[in-house]
Amino acid sequence: MIRRVSMVMTVMCALVAASGATVEAGPGVTVLPRPGGEMPVGTTTLHLVDAARPDPFEAGRTRELMVSVFYPATDVDRYPRAHYASTELIPGLEKTLGIELPGVLTHAHRDAPARAGTTYPVVLYTPGAGVSRVLGTGLAEDLASRGYVVVTVDHTYETGPAVEFPGGRIVLPTPAPNGFDTTIREKYIAARLLDFRFVLDSLTRLSSGENPDSEQDALPIDLGLVLDMERVGAVGHSSGGYTAVEAMHTDRRIDAAVDMDGQIGVDEAFGRAVTEGVDRPTLVLTSAQIEQVGDGNPSFDAFWGKATGWKRHLAIADSAHYDFTDMPAFVPAPAKPAAAQYIGTIDTERMATLVRSYVAAMFDKFLRERTDTLLDRPITEPELTTVR
Repeated sequence: MIRRVSMVMTVMCALVAASGATVEAGPGVTVLPRPGGEMPVGTTTLHLVDAARPDPFEAGRTRELMVSVFYPATDVDRYPRAHYASTELIPGLEKTLGIELPGVLTHAHRDAPARAGTTYPVVLYTPGAGVSRVLGTGLAEDLASRGYVVVTVDHTYETGPAVEFPGGRIVLPTPAPNGFDTTIREKYIAARLLDFRFVLDSLTRLSSGENPDSEQDALPIDLGLVLDMERVGAVGHSSGGYTAVEAMHTDRRIDAAVDMDGQIGVDEAFGRAVTEGVDRPTLVLTSAQIEQVGDGNPSFDAFWGKATGWKRHLAIADSAHYDFTDMPAFVPAPAKPAAAQYIGTIDTERMATLVRSYVAAMFDKFLRERTDTLLDRPITEPELTTVR
């Protein structure tokens, strides 16, 4: 049931809310929960073009991606905060007009200098099927504030309602002739895995002093100096969770993965991470909704039988599928009962705290080799249950 809902409609609702249309707080506000770390956060976007790969969804075009980079920053007071719903069009207008436009803002500062002097582990984030990367902004900002470089990825011609490219170009999803069926979702996953590999290649170029941006736009100061490409994690929601685990199987550069509410496969076709196993650590976080539906259990059971790396599966009470994204922050309290198909009854900030804390604990444990994380202690949070 969960994997068959209208993803595009869901994201459109979220982005309309992000524009301020249904948020009651007025212009220039930030509605996302504050990041939990101590470091200020910067953000920038990169337009990446894979000249060697034809796009699988659009004949005659090479594959191109838009990604956002969130990173520990300095001198942030001199740089504007980023808009939530738009990463290209509104910032471009602001630069042209020389003014800051009102809207819903994030906690990150656009193009602020990176906090140099050390390097930070890199984490890739991939959203659910048909969903924009912007719904992972809160988690990305939180990890960056704790000392990670986080790269959120839009998968072109799948992502809805659209992907913004430089110059105001808007790319809509390619219609699927048979709807959101098994064939198109398998095609999405195949493209996502190659997208992840290409993004990692591009970040490696960035860390070696190159500018991978297709337009060669100026990068934030010292951004290339702070990436630690020897410590890489992946996290995703729904189909993105499957992508994160499967990418770890196919790419040895990925050291740890977090799957948020996504079965590890498409319908009955399990991923190679399930059928062949993985030897690196995996954290699975699921909602009460997906536990009730139960459609993830066959792939989780099979994965637990094959995977030889550290693994744990935690379920969060009173939560639903999109509670792992920013969506609940944009749904006014009176409208939450109508959104029950997508978000649960758990308090929005409490859910964000749980998800952010355990995702950070996973990467602290396995990318930073810390031994004092939440995952090293008995579970005490009443909302959490250890499933596997």
